[in-house]
This record gives sequence, C-alpha cells and structure tokens, in this order.
Amino acid sequence: MPSGLKGQVILNTRPRHQQAELTALLEQDGARVLSFPVIEIELTENDALRQRLTQDIGQYDILLFVSRNAVDGAFQFIETARLATDTTFGVIGGATRHALADWIDNLDQCLAAGEPYNSEALLETEALQRVAGKRIMIFRGQQGRNLLGDELAARGAEVDYCEVYRRELPPCDRSAFNRLVDDGFPTLAILTSNAGMHNLFELVDAVAAERLQQIPWLLISERMRESALKLGHNAPIVIAQSASDEGIQQTICDWADQR
Repeated sequence: MPSGLKGQVILNTRPRHQQAELTALLEQDGARVLSFPVIEIELTENDALRQRLTQDIGQYDILLFVSRNAVDGAFQFIETARLATDTTFGVIGGATRHALADWIDNLDQCLAAGEPYNSEALLETEALQRVAGKRIMIFRGQQGRNLLGDELAARGAEVDYCEVYRRELPPCDRSAFNRLVDDGFPTLAILTSNAGMHNLFELVDAVAAERLQQIPWLLISERMRESALKLGHNAPIVIAQSASDEGIQQTICDWADQR
C-alpha cells in the first residue's frame, strides 16, 4: 500500500454524504482520516419553487449547476419531459456532471468547467461567450456567489437563480470533537467552504479551536485563505489544485512530500 501519507491524521469536514470517496483516496495513501462534517445539506422544500420549475423549466436555453447538491435539489422538482429538447447543460466539477448523468441521458454537449473547477473556469467555455438573448437558470445553494450570473448578464443573457439547497450547522455537542481526536490530533484539516470554516469553530470548544488554528489547513480557493486569516488561523495554508476529491488528494500528497 502507498505510504506517502503514513503518519498523517487528516480531518475530513465535507458533508457526511460526500466524504466516502475522498476518505478512501487518502486512506489508500496511508493517512488516518477523521470524519467531522461541519456542513449539513438540506434540500429546499417549497411548493412555489416546485410550481415554478414545473411550469417554466422548458423556457430556458441553458441550465447551470454549481454543485452535485444543486443537481439533487433541482431534480426534486424538474420533470425531464418538460425540458426543451435543445437545452444546454453546464456543470462545475466532475462529481456534478456524474450526478447530472443520473437524470439526463445524453450529456455529450454538457458544458464543464476545467480546473480549478469554479465559476471562473465555467465562464471560459466557448458556448458561454455568446449568450446574448439566452435565458439561463443557475441552480445553487442559498447565499451562493453571484459572479457567474453577473458575468452572464453582462454578456447579454437573461439570468435567473434557483436556490435549491441550504447549508446548515450539524447538530453536535462540543465534546464530540474531543472524543474524535483522543487518539491523535489532526495534522491537517480539509475545509471546502467559508461556511464550513465558521461552523468548525461553532462545533468545538475554545481549547480545540486554538489547536486547530495551529495546524495546516487545506482550502479550495484563494478567497478562502482571506477568510481563514480573519478567523485567526496562523499555520500554513495549502490551496488545492481543484475542489475535486482527486485534486484535494493530490495536493495533500504533494504537501506531505515537501515536509
């Protein structure tokens, strides 16, 4: 078995239902992985939203999904038979495309962001350069970034947002983290959203919070680095090659090799 991460204790804070693949990849490389979800995904349940998507979805030229959670939330309501036959789909990340493939048979023309798998990369796709007069729906979580929609609107598109999930603080007593790390404190923590960073400190006591600020963090964007510093983090910050499980794994392996 590869031993590149042998001796490393990695804190995986992804939502519980999205941890398995990343944990498996890190364990294959020799790490011990601690599961501590700091975000809980709640899909939106809303009759008005259901009616809106049922009635209007066929009027959109392009449907964009910012995450696999956005796919899961959207297809609570979307009836695929109501989609226009020439609908263009766009995704951020391979996991999102895989989730969409469970609902859409032919994704040959799916627009996909390249690395680092973010809104900026999706905006670089050729089909989104000429969108004047197009109707575009962006599926996202509550309080998501507006960059994607703002730029497409500037290019002449008519853009609507549809918030189909929200991020919640998981129920957890603060002693749970202390029990989790009783056999070894993490040598690195994976954090994939600003909300997750804030939630982490809601879920641990003051002593644990101070120790967490003194270990390296793996983040998925430079924007997150700024938030981490404002929270008082004062140890090395590693920015992932991409937000994908494979990108995070490779970045952690590179980090460990350089230590």
